Amino acid sequence: MGKFIVRRLLLMLLTMLLVSISVFLITEAAPGNLARNVLGIHITPEQEASFLQQHGLDKPFYERYLYWLVGSDWRAERLVNMPIQQITTEDGFRDWWAVEEDGSRVRWDMQAEDLIVSELQPDGSVTRSIDNERWRVKDPSLEIPRLEEHRAEVVEDDQLAHADRQALLNELDQILTILSRKDQSPEEFTAGLSEPERALEAMVDQEALEKQTIFREMAEGVGRRNHLMQVLTAYEQLSGPLAAELRESDFQSMARQISRAAVALDGVDPTLEEGLAQAAEHLVGGDVGTARTTLDAQVERLDYLTGSLRDFLEALRTEQYGDAVAVLRRISDPAETPLDQAQLQVLPDLLEEIQDGLNGDVPAVSEPLFQTTDHLREGSTGEARQTLALAADELEQLSLVIARSQAAQGAGVARVFWGVDRQNRAVQWEKGTGDVVWRLVPGSGWMATTGGPAEYVPLQRGLLRGDPGLSLRTGRPVANLLFTRLRNSLVLAGLAFVIVMPIALVLGLIAGLNEGKPVDRVLSIGGMMFSVTPEFVTGIFLILIFAFWLGIVPGATVFGADAPWTRPEMLILPVATLTLVELGYVLRITRASMAEVMKEPYIRTAYLKGLPGWRVVLKHAVRNALMAPMTIIMLHVNWLLGGIVVVEVIFGYPGLGSYILDSALFRDVNALQGGAMILVAVAVSTQLLADVLYTFLNPRIRYN
Repeated sequence: MGKFIVRRLLLMLLTMLLVSISVFLITEAAPGNLARNVLGIHITPEQEASFLQQHGLDKPFYERYLYWLVGSDWRAERLVNMPIQQITTEDGFRDWWAVEEDGSRVRWDMQAEDLIVSELQPDGSVTRSIDNERWRVKDPSLEIPRLEEHRAEVVEDDQLAHADRQALLNELDQILTILSRKDQSPEEFTAGLSEPERALEAMVDQEALEKQTIFREMAEGVGRRNHLMQVLTAYEQLSGPLAAELRESDFQSMARQISRAAVALDGVDPTLEEGLAQAAEHLVGGDVGTARTTLDAQVERLDYLTGSLRDFLEALRTEQYGDAVAVLRRISDPAETPLDQAQLQVLPDLLEEIQDGLNGDVPAVSEPLFQTTDHLREGSTGEARQTLALAADELEQLSLVIARSQAAQGAGVARVFWGVDRQNRAVQWEKGTGDVVWRLVPGSGWMATTGGPAEYVPLQRGLLRGDPGLSLRTGRPVANLLFTRLRNSLVLAGLAFVIVMPIALVLGLIAGLNEGKPVDRVLSIGGMMFSVTPEFVTGIFLILIFAFWLGIVPGATVFGADAPWTRPEMLILPVATLTLVELGYVLRITRASMAEVMKEPYIRTAYLKGLPGWRVVLKHAVRNALMAPMTIIMLHVNWLLGGIVVVEVIFGYPGLGSYILDSALFRDVNALQGGAMILVAVAVSTQLLADVLYTFLNPRIRYN
């Protein structure tokens, strides 16, 4: 028996390994976009890439699986070159810290160009200070190719003034010469680079770069808020490569946006208004193809009415300032944009939104736009064209300063540092590359900065050490959530099991002993009726009868953070639903097994020997008749835990089944893997328990 149990346990481990690999592969191949599932369909490609990188989802499958299985802290320690330790705070949170040689715990974050260290004090408080001494010059073998590529970009950049281009190239050539020298210490590199890097810093206009962020945020804000821009965005999404990933809720949201745009065009363009209303109706009705075709015929007219300001906003968002200037110049040119009556009703409001979005932070551009809005509302198209041309000139001059500042930032030698951040990740920070880095900062949303995290390794101890990682959907530890959900499901399944199994076994034995008699017919038909009725039908009927009509018990389960047994009245209907579904199935299996056993020769022999009927049934028939039901019962323990998702969804019960369902829909691989491992462990354990029980039911069975 001991060897048999060991073999079964080893089989369980092997099964868990194979299932975990299968779940990873299936999740990897499944359609859908995790970043858009979590953050919505309006995130930009840059934000999507940042989300995947911050959660380690940009790494190869085998690397992510290895981290999930054995943890990532061992690799992070090599990168950080310091021991890394996980501690549990008084609030129950688990935080990762790097450990200094003196035993102090530290972690970092980056603000502007400064590295900020947080040090955990013995009393639990945290002190913060600047820690720029840790920056190191990036490996010249990596920097030389980047700077040579940057030099080629500077040569080809038509937004740079000639004098700025020459000054940048002179300093770049000096830096490349210094980096090419062999056998230099880091200190010699730093000393040699100081002079050309100071010259590059003098070319950087921080105020101009801040305006770059203002332009981007304004463009994104107007694109989200303006009804007409929302229509153009919806059309791009319906026609784009990610259209297949859109869900029903996305289509309904688009329909509402398009309907609002149709209302906004009331009295401006009846044909366009009607076309948008029809497109919205098609989306509401689920006819996405017809909606897209309808929008095809309206987009060109809508783009004309808005003066192609959608292109202007997109150019500002993507920092293509030359394209943005070109749009303004087209609107100011009578040959390009006639500024007819319809445009005069649409453009002022849109330009006002743009001007409000700039919020006076870029007065050289916002003030001419403000004047343009007033002129358009007054019908003074000539003055409007003049002020719009002035805004284009100011934007063009500002774009030259931004281009020079960006080029100068990217011409310096990058500094790097590996450390642990405050979101429990090992992070490589970089500065001096000029690259724009997007970060999802808790409490602040998306932030774009030049310099910042360049590589992430999310920290976790791995499944083998009891840490399946964080839920990508909720950001909370999977282990904590699984424990709560497993507890809830165990309570629900346990109550149903304790109630239904004795009743089903007794009724099944009675039906089997009375095969063909009226009591057998009644029990068999009743059992069949309950077993073939779907769980959602049974649950809905119980809710209608006992919750709505009679008002005896609640029709939903709302526990919050409390345990289920704190509100026992809420468990009545879910338990009753599971009981009725399971009752018929186990009853009919037991009945068939008992009827078959009663026809066996040894039963007839026992009767011929003159044994009392009750003794024949209890001693000889029941034990053998329970062999088949026992197998079914053990299998249904696993089903009760993972397969009651329908019942959990109907009653809003926060159990393991609904948790796994939500995780699967969101492609939350860490949560999905953790739930799958629990179900595998339960399945193998219950079968092992069934095999052990067989030896008590039938002494002839032995495991060697």
